[in-house]
Amino acid sequence: MKAAVVHEFKAPLRLEDVAKPEPGPEQIVVKIEASGLCHT
Repeated sequence: MKAAVVHEFKAPLRLEDVAKPEPGPEQIVVKIEASGLCHT
């Protein structure tokens, strides 16, 4: 799956492929269809 990842403080976001998380007992994985991000 795609993820916006920050590797250092004040570094720009990088779009990367990451492994899909597997939920543990009594956990769920929620699919986010859309999101917003404020850069201020």
